[in-house]
Amino acid sequence: MELYGRSKALLTSPYLYVAAAIAGGLFPIWLAESGGSKTWPQLAIDILPSMIGFSMGGMAIMLAFSNAKIFKTIAEDGDPKSYFMTIIANFFHFILAQTLGMIIALFASAYPNNILSFFGFWALVYAMLVGVATAGQLLMTAQIFNATASIIKDDDNG
Repeated sequence: MELYGRSKALLTSPYLYVAAAIAGGLFPIWLAESGGSKTWPQLAIDILPSMIGFSMGGMAIMLAFSNAKIFKTIAEDGDPKSYFMTIIANFFHFILAQTLGMIIALFASAYPNNILSFFGFWALVYAMLVGVATAGQLLMTAQIFNATASIIKDDDNG
């Protein structure tokens, strides 16, 4: 049931459709060829590894907070749908989207065709948009940490 809910959320995600529209609008990039090979896969190979590094670093930082007092706030007493589990799941999704983009770029390098190029470029754009969403979630997390810090300080004094 949980997998169905997440799949449904993915299919209703505006990022999915915005990425498709951007990929469609940028067709000159993913149709471009040089020497019989598509040129766009090099973009993915240049962009996505650093994004994967950012994702892994962000996820590691979130996991590092599991020893802090503030962790109790975002873990919501171990609730499987807590804010902490949601943000970790979103980081996993971000990493998965980036990895998919890399894999499709490698296949498009080996087997250049327009259909694979569209889906690969769409995956690249989707991964970048999910990066913006993840950064927004990190901003919300910082706001929670900031608000909770004063509560924890008051608890320590009282």
